[in-house]
Order: sequence, then structure tokens, then C-alpha cells
Amino acid sequence: MVPGPRAQSGEGESQLQMARTSLTGEHKDTENARKLLLEIVDGGSAGATSEILSYAYVYLGYVEDRAGHRQRAIAWFEKALAVEGGSPGILEVARLGLERPVTWIRHLDAARTSSEVPSRPAEAPRPAKAYVTAQPPTGMTLSKNLSAQQRRENFDALWNAIDATYACFKLKSIDWREVGRRYRQHLDTTSNDDDFYALIFRLVNELKDTHSWLQGYRDLVLEDATDLSIDLFGGRPFVVAVKPGSEAALAGVTPGWEVLSVDGLTVAETMEALRRHLHACSSERAYHREAGRHLLAGERGSIVTVELRSPEGRTKTLTLRRISGPGIRPPARAAAFELTRQHFVHFGCHPSGLGYIRIESFNGREEIADEFDRALEELRDAPGLILDIRDNTGGFGQPRIVGRFLKKRTLVSVSYIKNGPGYSNLDRRKGYLEPTGGWQYTRPVALLVNDVTGSASDLFACELRSARRVITVGTTTHGNLSGVATFAVLPCGLVVRISNGYISDARDRPIEGNGNIPDVTVEPTIDDFLNRRDPVLDRAVDLLMK
Repeated sequence: MVPGPRAQSGEGESQLQMARTSLTGEHKDTENARKLLLEIVDGGSAGATSEILSYAYVYLGYVEDRAGHRQRAIAWFEKALAVEGGSPGILEVARLGLERPVTWIRHLDAARTSSEVPSRPAEAPRPAKAYVTAQPPTGMTLSKNLSAQQRRENFDALWNAIDATYACFKLKSIDWREVGRRYRQHLDTTSNDDDFYALIFRLVNELKDTHSWLQGYRDLVLEDATDLSIDLFGGRPFVVAVKPGSEAALAGVTPGWEVLSVDGLTVAETMEALRRHLHACSSERAYHREAGRHLLAGERGSIVTVELRSPEGRTKTLTLRRISGPGIRPPARAAAFELTRQHFVHFGCHPSGLGYIRIESFNGREEIADEFDRALEELRDAPGLILDIRDNTGGFGQPRIVGRFLKKRTLVSVSYIKNGPGYSNLDRRKGYLEPTGGWQYTRPVALLVNDVTGSASDLFACELRSARRVITVGTTTHGNLSGVATFAVLPCGLVVRISNGYISDARDRPIEGNGNIPDVTVEPTIDDFLNRRDPVLDRAVDLLMK
């Protein structure tokens, strides 16, 4: 049994207990918990002992994993493991969190009398030969001290597995043989394990596929946490948050300053240099968003020089240290009217009288549909409905939710699944959904999307658009909708996920790479952000009220 934290005096213990209360049970207030936990780890709480900090870091990782933000979660778990004197039980959760997402902790999600740590899988034996499977093994560890021959054998095995099972070569015009030739030249000059696994990481990135990745490996070189948080507006990077009391804040930098260069490189040059380290995105617009948010990334503990320009045109050059763990976070998207908050689905009545439902994540199944049903019931008489899935990175498909808007069995997608070794060997399947629930919402619906909307959220948008049940407003979605996958298991212990299918809309237009293009394009500006305006929501209201 893993005990809970010992009682501690001071504000830190009180805030930790309040955060734990917010995270306990079925209906979690993750935003309140995150605010309390960030106050603890940012040093604003007295009495924040090592034990309190270790719990705070792990809870933050848990919150991010439940929201589908895997890399942010890993950074928090690493931070927890760096705490000297942290609680042993919760540190075991942190170690588990480096291997796989932590979306369930027993003392938060079940009875407190049992162990909070799911049992760790036994280490799986490495295979003598590479193979492809639909169910990947767990507990695999990477081999070390690989010989040149072993590196080549593992490389060739992976290249062949991708060649035989990846579904999107023709869709994305990828010359896989040329890619293999180019990377084998790099393989000849690779002399150690780190460089080899980094080479494999970049090889898989050549697929430009968010759903193809290396399991059990990630780039450990970069650290992107500084005193500034960056995001893109109109394709340009701006500061959206500054850590209070930091060197940047003391220098007068505030949200709204534009980043002009990083370590002497232009923004475009910096984004391109990051490509070898960041996990591939299925579209360039999504990659630019990701690279923009990691614009200050580099080696841990190193110094970064940033040239900035104020809204008034003044320029300033700052020298910042890349710190360990997550840095300052941008403010969360917040509605300007009251919402009833649940775990995944929040809802309320817009001042116009329209109903509003925001789905933060699809990283759950029936519980999300249950929350949506409760929201829809409360808004049953609304003359129109706004569904907001901006910044929702996906999770699992939600046919029950889509079915609440259908009058009859409807074609909502077309899937293509690899069924042979040739690049054109694809099985075509039509996807239909039926009406669900005791009644269906038949009034006008607007769907709000942006370039972070992806995976299951891309599917959600695809299905509702194919059914012609929504008008979409915002910017083109990420476009990462590859469907099912296979897994290549290599003798070196590496497991690689490979997309062996993709999904199109009812008109047979692939979503992978292309995304869902909105009916009405509205892109917020930095001025909108600074003045807390939401032009996407405002335009949706105008469209539904006509």
C-alpha cells in the first residue's frame, strides 16, 4: 500500500489538499487543481516541502495526460523525479508516467485504501527477429552498445516494415526508396546508440504522420521552458505569457511582444532547425504551430538569446536560461459567460440565447458521451448550438455524440486500410452512423475548430461535416486522421507505431494532411488575444442568429 502524503504545515499543504479534492472522483475540476498546483511549484506557497512538490508535479502530469498532452505530462513527471526527498509512492507513479500515460491514480479515481500505482509490466524479452503486430508488447527496453551490423539489421527491418504496412505513401507523394537510400548513407556514419535511435526517430518523421511514432524513445536533447510562453498569430510568434518577477518581466517584456530571432536565427530558420527534434505533424500548419510554441527550445540548462519587438516598435534582446520542466503556461481559453464545468464537457447559455458546449478532450469514451448528453439536455430548447473543439487534440471517436445530431442512418466517412504489400493495396470501407439517444438536436449547429483540432477531433469534425449538420468556423484543422495502426517490433527492443490506414470524408476527400477546411475562416489576431476577444465565437453567433 502506498500512503498518502504526511500532514505538513503551511500554505503548500493546504493548497495540495484543495487540489487533491478538485481531482478526486468522477467530476474533476482540473482547471482549479492546475491553478493551485502551479502556485505550489512556482514557489508561491510557503511550506512546499519536497514531499508536497513531488505530489504537485505528479498531479500536474496526471492532469496533462488526461487532457491528452503527453509531452507536457512527461516534463512534469521528470520534474517530480528530480525532487530530492520526494514521497517514494508518488515517485513510482512518476516513473510509470515516463513509460505510458497516467490517466488513473487510485487515491483520486477509486478507493483510497489500495495502492495508487498500477502494477508495472514485466520487462518483455526482445525478439530475435523483427515482426509486425496489431498488439504491441509492453515492457520493452532499448538495447545498448549495438554493433554496426546490428544497427543496420534493425534499420533495414524497420524500413521494410514501413514499406509493407504504411498506407499513405501515394497520398503524401513520399518516395520511400529515396528516403531509405538517403538515411542509409547517414547510417554509415552513425557510431553510437544515441545517434542511431535519433536517426530512426527522424526516419519515421519522414512519414509526416502524427500517428506514426517511436514507443519507448523520445528526443532528450531539448528543453523549451523559459520565462516566456510563445504562440503564433497570423503565422508570427508572439509572447503570450511572462513569468512574474522573472528577468524578462523586469526588462519590461509583456504579452504582445513579437519574437524576431532566436540565437541569431530568423524565426523560419529556427523552426526548420527544430524539425529534427520535434515529433512530426501530419500538416505543415500544425508543425508550425508546434514549432512556434517550442521556439526557444535547446539543450537543457543552456542559454538562449531572444530578440523581441514591442507593439510600439521598440526592440530588446534578452538572454534567458532554459530551465528544467514546464515553464510559464499561457492563459487557458475562457468563455466570457458562465459555464457549468464537468471533466471533459463544459456548457452554458451564450448571452445571445444560443447554447454553447466546449469539449476539451476526447481522451475518454462513454464518460464523455454521458457528459455531453447532460449538457445537451440542459440546452435542449436553445434555438441554435455552438460546439467548440478548438485546441482539442483528440482521443477516441465519439459516435454517440455525433448520433445526437442525425435524423437517419448517414454516411459520415470512408476508410482505407492496407490489405497487401503494394502501395495501392487498400481496402475501402464506408462508415455509417445511426441516430442515438432518446431525441436528436435538429436546430442549427456551428462547430468551432483550429489547427490544433486533430485526431479524434478531426474525425468528429469530418463526421458532422459529412452529415451536413454543422457550419464550421475557425481555421483548418490539424489533419491527422490516419485511422488504425500496426506496430513494428525490432530486435533492439524498439516498438514503432505505423499508420496502416487513413480516413476520408463522405465525398472521399482524405482528412490526413488536408484537414477539415472551415466553411467560414476566422483567424484570431494578437490584438484579439490581448483584448480577450473571441472573433471565431462571435462570427459563429452571427451566423446562427441570421
